[in-house]
Amino acid sequence: MGRFVVIYASETGNTKTVAEEIFDAIRSDAKEIVDVRRFDGRLDADVWFVGYWVNHSTCSIEIMDLLTSLHGKHVALFATCGLDDSAHYYSRLEKNVLAFLPADNNYLGAYFCRGKMPEEIRTRYEEARGVCEKEVIDRMVASYDEALTHPDRQDLLHANLFVDEVFKKLGIR
Repeated sequence: MGRFVVIYASETGNTKTVAEEIFDAIRSDAKEIVDVRRFDGRLDADVWFVGYWVNHSTCSIEIMDLLTSLHGKHVALFATCGLDDSAHYYSRLEKNVLAFLPADNNYLGAYFCRGKMPEEIRTRYEEARGVCEKEVIDRMVASYDEALTHPDRQDLLHANLFVDEVFKKLGIR
């Protein structure tokens, strides 16, 4: 199938952890892994695993720029996010980012998992008490606390299974 690239943006290390797991799961010697901030635009591959951390329901500018530059490639997305752990939420996030992927690519699907957030996020949630509804703040704090152990071993196992799914779609056994 040619060359594989795992390229990612990671602010806290969560997405980098998943990217490394995906890289290790790719059964090929023709593969590279790169932080998008070190990407000089000269790397090419047939299959791109593009990872990002979710910020305001989308990806970073660097990932947007990368996605819009890809043409005629096989592309799979993966992401980490601190809030909500539901298929509905992940589907919405996927649609938001797919808007940046040109239609001439072969889209292979997405994998999402939780990722721990910095302590200052929890502090901001707590500071909103009295300003926002108690139930909303309680839900956000609970979500923050639930994400503290992620990505965990189960998340990384699912990342491996995602690579297997992508390989099946590509006809690689």
